[in-house]
Amino acid sequence: MSWTPKRLDELGSVSRGRSRHRPRDAAHLYGGPHPFIQTGDVKHAGLYITGFSQTYTEAGLQQSRLWPIGTLCITIAANIADTAILGIDACFPDSVIGFIADPTQSDARFVKYLFDATIKVRAQQFSQGATQDNLSRVRFKLMW
Repeated sequence: MSWTPKRLDELGSVSRGRSRHRPRDAAHLYGGPHPFIQTGDVKHAGLYITGFSQTYTEAGLQQSRLWPIGTLCITIAANIADTAILGIDACFPDSVIGFIADPTQSDARFVKYLFDATIKVRAQQFSQGATQDNLSRVRFKLMW
């Protein structure tokens, strides 16, 4: 078996989460039926995210995006480069990047393990120096 290096966007789709409404803490966005995953939920999840601390209403969902089960979540703010796979359909903010594997090219579990084993340290080094660690999408793409 041989390996060919590929960028993450060649293995599936890569997009940033969404939270368009300002202010982000507007009460009408929260408390509904749609799970809203945050960076702390990713950090504490282990392999699969099945729990969450906040939810979106229909208004919250309208300004965000519902990601499918199996999406790999990668944090790019606060706790940099933590990863977990959605075990539920959920929304998440722009401090999380979502990777949906193309099943003919990759597997989210493999990408997660590769990320955790080799790329996480580089991601954390890229993000140091700001008041709050943050990894831009451009810097994220440079790691692959």
